[in-house]
Amino acid sequence: MRKRFTGFNNGGNMLNINEPKINEVVQNIHEAMVRKSKRGGKSSEEIITESRIFSIICSDFDLGPAKVAGLMNSEYGYDMTSDEVIQIFRSRKMANPNERKELFKWADNVARLFKGAMLGKKEKFEKLESLRKEPALKSGKKHDSQDRIAAIMIYERYPEIDIFDDRNSLYLLGNTVAKYFFYDMVDAVRDVYFFNQDDDENKPEQSEKKNKLSYEQAIRRVEQLEGTLERTNTMLQDLQDEFEEQLEAGKIKELADFFAMLNSEKYGCILDELLVVRKGVDALRKSNYELPIEINGLLIMVKKLVQFVRDSHIEPMMKIDSIREVSATDIEFCNYEGSPFDSDKTKRVKVISPGWIYKDKDLQISRPKVKEVRS
Repeated sequence: MRKRFTGFNNGGNMLNINEPKINEVVQNIHEAMVRKSKRGGKSSEEIITESRIFSIICSDFDLGPAKVAGLMNSEYGYDMTSDEVIQIFRSRKMANPNERKELFKWADNVARLFKGAMLGKKEKFEKLESLRKEPALKSGKKHDSQDRIAAIMIYERYPEIDIFDDRNSLYLLGNTVAKYFFYDMVDAVRDVYFFNQDDDENKPEQSEKKNKLSYEQAIRRVEQLEGTLERTNTMLQDLQDEFEEQLEAGKIKELADFFAMLNSEKYGCILDELLVVRKGVDALRKSNYELPIEINGLLIMVKKLVQFVRDSHIEPMMKIDSIREVSATDIEFCNYEGSPFDSDKTKRVKVISPGWIYKDKDLQISRPKVKEVRS
């Protein structure tokens, strides 16, 4: 099991969980986690793996697939490759390293404001309320995993609040349930400090009279319960939508696995060979070479197979036999044959195999193979 990362700068001080109000917030957060864990059902290994990857990136927003895979292996005992990390990045729509960094920076800012709110600072809570509703990406798009990552970031930055081992329970929650747990975390702070309520309702003597609600307080309590019910209904709908997305993702994975098998060495890299045959035939026809009539049937079959691949939206990632200038970072996404890279230099390579991608979902089926061109 991974040890908690302790290299963060927490702004100088840890949260003192022995302070009554902070402890009450933590207790309320734990109660919310217990409720969410019951609703979450069985968690998949895929969700746990994603959460652990998110937790690792919380310590360094610039980590690439290879380094993430290495840390997953050393800290959690996985046997992951950079390819598998790339696939997870793609499935979670964070393959772009710049957007990934934006996402985790946003979560980092949310975590810092959350700490201030836990200390009872109303201005920090108000900024938190504003920021958490904003899209994490500069493109203006709200990322599917941003609330889940924000919750994980809070536990990574302030592990002292995890007195009930809720962090590991959080790792079991997918995007939807984790999102509503994050909302509950914010609500826990609001309820303890009476944020967003009128000043006259913040008075200690009134807050202590829990069994003597005024008419106005009773109305507000009913409104809170109605809000909770509405949120629960929304969460159930979101869970249904997430379930349908998972079913669709399963179908897409089956399609990708089929084409990956076609292009495996076991079956002679059929997709690559189709490109080679088509290129060769086109070259012969351009040179006015008359192909033997006996192979017409074979050529028709090749043409139909190529059309089938295209209709399935499977496309090559690179042009076969092309020459490219690549860096060490570029090579992370390829199978590379050649001498080691110096960190700041590029090399000329020839594309041996183009690599294949399911274009509709930006899902990689096989990696390009490149070979160093020696001068």
